[in-house]
Formats: sequence, C-alpha cells, structure tokens
Amino acid sequence: MSLQSVNGAVGGGGNGTAGRHKVPRLRLSMLAVVATALFASLFARLYDLQVVGSSDYQVQAEANRVRTVQVPAPRGRIVDRNGKVLVDNRVAVVVAIDRNVFGDLAEAEQAALLQRLTGELTAAGQVITPEEVTERLRDQRYSRYAPVPVATDVPEDLKIYLEEHAAEFPSVVVERTPVREYPYGNLAAHILGYVGKINDDELAFVEASDDTAKPYALNDEIGKTGVERTYERYLRGTPGVRRIEVDAEGDPVRVISEREPRPGDDLVLSIDIDLQAVAEQALQQGLADARARPPNRDNPPNNATTGAVVVEDPNNGQLLALASYPTYDPTAFVDGIDANEWAYLNDPANHYPLNNWAIQGQWAPGSTYKLFMGYAALHSGLMAPDTIFYDGGGYLIPGCTGLKCYRSNAGGAAHGAVNISEALTVSSDAFFYNVGAQFWLQRERFGDEGLQGYLAPWGVGEETGVALTGERPGRIAGPTWKREYNEPIGGDTVWRTGDSVNVGVGQGDVLVTPLQLANGYATFANGGTRYVPQVALRAQTYRTGDVTQEFAPEAAGRVEIAPQERQALLDGLANVPVRGTAAGAFAGFPLEDFPIAGKTGTAQVDNKADTALFSAFGPVNAPRYQVTAVLEESGFGATSAAPVVRRVFEVLAGVTPRPVAGPNGLPVNPEGGGLVGGGGAGYD
Repeated sequence: MSLQSVNGAVGGGGNGTAGRHKVPRLRLSMLAVVATALFASLFARLYDLQVVGSSDYQVQAEANRVRTVQVPAPRGRIVDRNGKVLVDNRVAVVVAIDRNVFGDLAEAEQAALLQRLTGELTAAGQVITPEEVTERLRDQRYSRYAPVPVATDVPEDLKIYLEEHAAEFPSVVVERTPVREYPYGNLAAHILGYVGKINDDELAFVEASDDTAKPYALNDEIGKTGVERTYERYLRGTPGVRRIEVDAEGDPVRVISEREPRPGDDLVLSIDIDLQAVAEQALQQGLADARARPPNRDNPPNNATTGAVVVEDPNNGQLLALASYPTYDPTAFVDGIDANEWAYLNDPANHYPLNNWAIQGQWAPGSTYKLFMGYAALHSGLMAPDTIFYDGGGYLIPGCTGLKCYRSNAGGAAHGAVNISEALTVSSDAFFYNVGAQFWLQRERFGDEGLQGYLAPWGVGEETGVALTGERPGRIAGPTWKREYNEPIGGDTVWRTGDSVNVGVGQGDVLVTPLQLANGYATFANGGTRYVPQVALRAQTYRTGDVTQEFAPEAAGRVEIAPQERQALLDGLANVPVRGTAAGAFAGFPLEDFPIAGKTGTAQVDNKADTALFSAFGPVNAPRYQVTAVLEESGFGATSAAPVVRRVFEVLAGVTPRPVAGPNGLPVNPEGGGLVGGGGAGYD
C-alpha cells in the first residue's frame, strides 16, 4: 500500500467522526425547541388559570366548599278593617331528623331509632309510621343541610322528653317554627282560607315564575284558599339564607354566614270581624229556625243545609262581611290535615264545609230577580213607570196549550191593577211573567237575546272578580245558552215563550251566587256603578305599618238608568218592608229612621224545599249597606231570609247594641242579651 493510500484512509476516517458529532447537536436543538414549547404552553395555561379565569374558578371552588340553605320566614298577619288580628303566628314545636347524623348510624340502629321515635309521636297524637319517615328521609328534594321535618306542632311535654333523652334519639332535632293561629276560631274561615305544604305542581309553577325574591323549597307553606292564596305574594315572607361550609365529602363543617328571614306583609281586610260574627250567627239561627218550621205548601221538609250572607258597602264595593254555612276550622290544617278530617270536609253528606257558598253556591234567584227584570222593562221601552197591568192571580202564556200554560201567583193571590212599583212591592208574579213573555213575543223589536242584554250589565251571569278562590259564574239563561248547553247532550234546544216567562220571575235555568245578587243590588243602590267586590284594603309592613300596596276600589261596569226609571223601581223596593212581602219580618223595625229597600225571593226546586232569598239596602236615600241572605231548602224568602237580613240591619242601624266577636267566633253583646230579630210570615 502506498503512502498516499494510507493518508487517504486516515483522512476519510476523520470526516466520519465529525458527521457523527453533528447528529447529537441537532437532536439537542430539537429537544430544546420542544421543551421550550411545552414550558410556554404550561406557562400559558397557568396564566389562564391563575389570571384570566381566576374569578370563574374561585366561584366553582366556592360552590364545592359552600352550601346555601333557605331559612323559612314568618307569614304576614291578616287583620280586619279596624286592626283586629284575624290570623297570627305562634311558635310550634317541630320534630326533625338530621340526615347526616342519621346516615352514620348502623342499619339496626336506624331501624330501632325510627321505631322509638314514631312510637312516641303516635302516642302523642302525631300518628306516623317508620316507613313514612323513611320515605321522607329518602326524598332528595329536602336539603341535605337542613333537618327533615317529621312532625309539626307536637306537644311541649314530648319536646321536653326528647331533649332529656337525647342519647336515645341520635339525629333527632327538636326545633321551634312559626305556624298559623286563628284567634277567632272558625269565624270568617272561608274568607281567610288556609295554608298547607307546597305540592309538586305548585312548586313547579312558582319556580317557573319570575319572582326570585321569595323562592320556595319543599316543605314550605303556601296559601291554598281564601286570601291566604290570592294575596300570597304579600303574606309570604322573604326567606333567610344560611351559608354552610362543607368538607370534601360534602359533610357540614361550620356556618359561614346567615341572613335573617324577613316576615311577610300584614294584610288589612275590608271585613269588620264583629259584623262578620253577627252575619254568621244570624245565618246559623235562620237555618235552625227554618229546620224547625213546617215546609211550604206540599214541599219536602226544610233541611236548611247551606246558606250565605253578604254585607257590602254599595259606595265602593268593599265587603264588610261574607258568611257561609256550613263552615270549618282552619286550625285543622296547621299541622297537616289527616285523611279522616279531609274526608269529612269533602263528604256530600256534610254539605261540603270547605265550599264558600257566598261565591260558589248557585241558586235560582226567584223574585229578587224582578229588580233586574223591572229595569229591562223600563229601559227597553217595553213599558213606562205608569203602565198598568191587571193581575188576576196568574198568567196564561200566549199561544200555549196544555196544563202548564197557566202560571199562578204565589198562593194564588190576585193583586188587581198594578204598575211596576206596586208589582215589586207585592211581588206580582203575573206582572213579571208578562214582562218575560213580551220580550220574546216582540223579539223582532228587541232581538232574540234582547232581554238577556238588559240583564247582563248587572253582573248576574258572570264572576264578580272578587279576590277569593273558586268563584262560580252563575247564569243568564237565553236562546244561545240553551242551544249550546243542550245540543251536545241531545236535549231540547228550542227557546220558547215559556222559557222567557220563567226568566221573568228568576226561575227556570237562571242561576246567581249570593255575591252576584248582592253586587247587583249594590249597583242599583249607588245609582248604577258596578264595583268589583273588594275584600282587602292594603298590605303593610309588620313593624312600621308602612303601606306597601294599596288596593283601590275598582269599577267593573256601569248600568245606565234614567232617574224616572230608578225612582219607579226604588219606590217599589222601599215599600217591601213597609207593607209588602217583608212587612212581617220588619214589624217593629224603625223604618222611619233607617228606611230599607229590598226584595224577597222564593225559588222553587224540584223535590226539595224552596230556596229563601232577601236582598236589601239602606238607608234608602243615602245607602251605606247592602245585605243579602240566601238560605237553601228553607221555605219562603219573607219567612226565612228576611229575618236574617233584619238581624244584621238591627246592628247596622243601632237598634241592637253592636256585639263584639268572641274567641269562639260568636258575637257577644256587651250590654247582655242576644241578637233580636223579627219574625215573619207570608209568601215570597
């Protein structure tokens, strides 16, 4: 081998070593770039977490660490127009179970605890089973961070026993909570209503609403009926908020902060509770008197099961009293009503005590309807105030043949030549039979629904709009109604003269509620303004009495009535207590000092005793009060309903010393003696 070859070999070996040295340096450079990129990404993520998104993640961390529990607030009180407390709050004992502590017990310990606890509760009158308690504890709608209530309003001695034997009842919590109290017992129960635990449908409804200031939770109370329901938004308090720190497993560690609950507003009603007591006592007495009285004609016995009395201020629509019978005790709902009590209140044999018959009872108005018929006759031009009709004791329906074509007056009385004023005073059925018939016989002049058009403005065929639950609409019967009602069931759809004759005296298919009737007469008393009956005056704060919401009178409509028309009708009504159908009931009442105008009514019902009605207002020249009484299955209006109205007017007129409502809901006469009331006998 030549020297040149050896040198070449040596040179080639040196070049290979240099190449091998370049590869590690390249790899290190690439690794450095990757590492730099990774650290840059890491730093960017850290910057995003710690700087950019810090507030969001702090909120999430706080949510994981803190739980919020709602603290119930007391409901506002309900008071009458004079400030007397009708519904208040009292402190009741609640037995509850802390689920966190209960969950740490062994299954055998849990079973033994529930057995002991339910045994003590049942013995104390709070009947409950271990299975029912277990079902509550498993209900995830109850907050994990508040004790689950098991029984409310338990006796004080049981509270003491549970506290003294706390070791035997681990996880059992005994607390105090406000519940509703009724100082006047069942007085005005249908106006006040009651509260109860919110149900799933109600909870879903309020959660869907926009009002987040007063949120609801399971086991909260909510108004169910009466003003407790319609004015719920004012009566409900603002719940408090308790913030609880929890550990990684969600168990509570400590209370971080707490905002006290704020009571709801007081609700001031238009009701005068003393007058309410008078109305309820008079109604109950009237029904009792009717049951003791022989029935009218050949009627069945006077069962006198239900009834209502309405007292209204005709100048603004404010309700001063609203009595309904039978009634109930709202205290039964305080700790949750049991199945037997609920069944009793909804049993037809007990005549539905939960029904507010003043707004839910629908009865034929009988001759009280003649005021509205008289208006229709005059305002339509069918007749004038001095138009004479001869009443021979009955009315033969024109163009009718058969036994039912002749309609007799009550008792067959013949009143002779009468105008509209006299027809109202003596309650001439024949006169108003003719009015009803003529509207139909002259339908080319008035239209098929002509009569009904003059009745509607009085509000007797629609809800009054009173702020109470369950109001029913009544009915103005007419050709359209008959067709729409009977066609689906295959009944008679043809309106005939006889149908209009029935409407003329408030019979047939005509229906009114006591409040509708009262509001119609109040409309006439004030000259034609129909108000929405008002049950609440204002909402105000409990501590200061500052008004948070004023409820002003609201006009629902206007009845246009000429002065001469109104005077003719007023003359007829004003003579009813003087020498008309209510003269017997008002014998001895000082009508010269406190004149009253009104109308009796007796509605016939198949296979039942007559419904008795009387609606009146006074004093006549400057009416301040409208009083209506309706007594089902009680006989003649003059005999049964008019004396009830008289008893109320005796107090309003100062004839009888004004009683004061006692704790049992009955009126107590401060000067001794009871309420006095005139008797009465007669038709209609």
